[in-house]
Amino acid sequence: MPRPLVNKTMAMQEQAAVLRAPRYGDDQSADLLLYLRPLEGPALPPLLLHSRALRKSEFFEARLSERWASASSSSSESGQCSKPLEITLDKCVDTGAYVRCIQLLYADCVKHTTFSDVQDALRILQVAAELLFHDCVGACMRYLESVPWSAENERAIRSCVAALHLQVSPDLAARLCSPASLLDCKPADVMQDVLGELLTLVTNGAPSKARDITERVLLANVQESSSPAFAAVNEVALFKQLQSNLEQLKIQLRKFANSLSWNSHQVTVACSVVCWLLDELFALQIADAAVKMFSEEQELAQVMVSRIYQNPFTETLFQILVRLLQALQKGEVVSPRQVRLGLVTTWLPVIAKLGNDGAYNFGKDSELQKNLEDGLGAVVETLPIVDQEMIFKIWIGACLKCRKVWPDLSKAFDAWCGKLRQAQEEADMGMVRALLRSEESFSLEEPISTPSVR
Repeated sequence: MPRPLVNKTMAMQEQAAVLRAPRYGDDQSADLLLYLRPLEGPALPPLLLHSRALRKSEFFEARLSERWASASSSSSESGQCSKPLEITLDKCVDTGAYVRCIQLLYADCVKHTTFSDVQDALRILQVAAELLFHDCVGACMRYLESVPWSAENERAIRSCVAALHLQVSPDLAARLCSPASLLDCKPADVMQDVLGELLTLVTNGAPSKARDITERVLLANVQESSSPAFAAVNEVALFKQLQSNLEQLKIQLRKFANSLSWNSHQVTVACSVVCWLLDELFALQIADAAVKMFSEEQELAQVMVSRIYQNPFTETLFQILVRLLQALQKGEVVSPRQVRLGLVTTWLPVIAKLGNDGAYNFGKDSELQKNLEDGLGAVVETLPIVDQEMIFKIWIGACLKCRKVWPDLSKAFDAWCGKLRQAQEEADMGMVRALLRSEESFSLEEPISTPSVR
């Protein structure tokens, strides 16, 4: 081979050797000593490293500034043997993580296979963030946003991100539900949509598993750790579904009343769902609005009496009314006077009509009759005597002309009559006392006449 060609080949090899990336552990070409001082325990032997690899870190780039280079060149000019630069990192909590992160500075790129699990990625992330090794920080975040988490993992990630004051990647922020990632997506709105889907599934006759899942969501939304907004989500979603279910039920009952083709299965499912929704409202202690809803449900009341014979909803209706009346009776629900009055005046005529015209409406459940009767009487006695007058007029017109006389509100009626007599007695006594006071006042104001002396 000609001499010029040999010289050129050697020069190219030397240039390639210079450009070739340094390898971790190549002590022969190392130009830097790194000392890792642990927070506790003995010092570690220094690491022989390459400044060229470390410059991927902004921290090391700053430490390896021009003043270090100038110090090195000045020692060369003075004829002294150049010594490796020395850098010391103090108070290293996890020296193993530092060594791992420094090894990654030698890699062309940081791969996801670098990390064994979430905790391992967090260990590396803390060191990479300290050393301002941005490629490694990004790789840690890509790994964390992609792998499954346990509850403990999520707490650790949140704690790490907060402690390091990191600006996390958009996908990791979205997964952590950070405020910045929720500008266009409110958690309460998302929960309301999902809960609405679950409730719709349940009302369409889904298996019991769907109910179990829905109940867990409803209960979790009212835990102390949950936001008040989620409790409001429960109320909105449940009442929306209750109203929708009642509307569908009324459609089927109107068909039944008009001797049209109606869906008996849908009525059966609706009856079950209405009872379940009310149970959930009571369990969550938000059933006040349900009492008000039924106190104003004139349309359903009219549908119920339009065709009595074997009305498929009657027994369920009685069960619902018993639940509402007993809640008022026990103080489980505290409703205003007008709501209590509306509940009784709306449904008393229906109860009387259905109960007196068909014994089959109760099936074989005599306890249901008794509970309904007791609940009505108890709620009636919570009302002022002027309201009770309206109720007893309805009762007299609807029940006393029937042979069965049900519901029997005679006990409440007797108590009301007693209150009227007592009120009249007190009024009479008041009139007597007022008359006596006026006579005494008149006698005191009349002038005393004295006999004249001649």
